[in-house]
Parts: sequence; structure tokens; C-alpha cells
Amino acid sequence: MSQKVEDYYADNLFFIFVNLNENKSAPDYFVVPSKVVADHAKTTHSEWLKIPNRKGESHIDTPMRKFTDPQEKYLNRWDLLGL
Repeated sequence: MSQKVEDYYADNLFFIFVNLNENKSAPDYFVVPSKVVADHAKTTHSEWLKIPNRKGESHIDTPMRKFTDPQEKYLNRWDLLGL
């Protein structure tokens, strides 16, 4: 995602991230409120900039942002859409 995601959120806006699994028949869907994505992107990118890279130097700031859900809190959370 781009850095624009940090300021792009609304109560009725959600992101659907799809993990196309190689060994599973069905993909995994992560239904995430946009505010959660925005906060996560801003926080994790800020933390990433603070830690040194492999050479011990500062990371160079980029517009790229990532979202991860290692605890799978948003896995198949279609109920969050309120439909």
C-alpha cells in the first residue's frame, strides 16, 4: 500500500486482504476496518524507520506500507461489515 493509507479511513470503509494459499482449496480473507489499517501502517512504518538495516544504517523512508495480521484477528470477519 502507499503512505496515503495512513490518512485514508472512514467508519464505513474496509479493506479486504486476500491470501491465495498454495496448498489450500480456499483463500483466506482478512476483513479489516480502514482505521485499523491506517493506524497499523503508520505505527509499523515509524517503528521500522527507527531500527537499523542489515548494514547498521538507517532505513531509507519509502512510500510503501504493509499490513499484517499474525494473530488472524480479522480472518473471515465478514460480520464487521454489518451486512
